[in-house]
Amino acid sequence: MARPYLVVRASVEPDVMEEFERWYRREQLPHVMAIPGVIKAYRSRCHRRGVNWTTLYEMSDDASVQKAITSPQADMARRDWATWAEHVRDVTVEVYAGLGPLSVFHHWN
Repeated sequence: MARPYLVVRASVEPDVMEEFERWYRREQLPHVMAIPGVIKAYRSRCHRRGVNWTTLYEMSDDASVQKAITSPQADMARRDWATWAEHVRDVTVEVYAGLGPLSVFHHWN
């Protein structure tokens, strides 16, 4: 089964984008990579309906997602984000994971 991904999207004020990227690379990314279960990170600027920042975190397995989100390391990473609250808006966090086998729907006439 494919590994799950955690996707974070946000709108960062353009006038602080360079400073934000520097902070992300030097401070935030090391904190996120210390979260148990996070094995890879990808980031990019994007232009999707006002969102200009996207990060994609690859998780080790389905069970690691809940552990990662509730870990002390994740709390630290969230506190880091709080320092940027006045410059960042429309933050979304999405989890993409594979589905296990689904029951087959039977319709009897």
